[in-house]
Amino acid sequence: MESSSTVPIPYPVGVWRVLLRAPLLAYRLGLGSLLNAAHLMILTTRGRKSGQPRFTPIEYRRHGSKIYLVSGWGEQPQWYKNLLTDPLATVQLGGQRHSVLADRVTDPAEALRALSLFRRVAPGRYDAVLGRLVESDVNAHTLPELSDQFTVMRLDIIPDEPALPGVVADLIWLWPVVVGAFVLVSLTRSGRSGRGESV
Repeated sequence: MESSSTVPIPYPVGVWRVLLRAPLLAYRLGLGSLLNAAHLMILTTRGRKSGQPRFTPIEYRRHGSKIYLVSGWGEQPQWYKNLLTDPLATVQLGGQRHSVLADRVTDPAEALRALSLFRRVAPGRYDAVLGRLVESDVNAHTLPELSDQFTVMRLDIIPDEPALPGVVADLIWLWPVVVGAFVLVSLTRSGRSGRGESV
């Protein structure tokens, strides 16, 4: 059922792209566990042209040793194209890194199970987002017939040592600097207000 109220999500460019990559900074600041609690991980793929590691923050759902990703832009994202070229990747879930093998989900029943994992947390919100991805009204009743229209990737965790690096928490040293600056500003302001009251 086509809906005139659904508008596809535009491919991220400019500021929108920068905002979507902000979780990389949070991981570098040592906040990986907090982001992992919100189901945001870092996917490291090998660039299909450069061969260099490419880091992508992305929402995921896990079911046992399987991790599912849903592409918001079909086959356009670079991470998706990279995985088709080289399915061996690394995922970073908080402080844990795992080696994974990627495979596109082509079975509509498996795609439906993966999509249901996303919907479980907040069905109304995810129905709205999923509806924009396929430009149709999505709900528990329509999702089974639409599940084959989504680009879903399955990452199978394998026991190998990760071949690609994760994001390093190399900016964790900024926390003492920020706290110290905050304390210094607070002390300076309280000193000024104290002198003002004594006059």
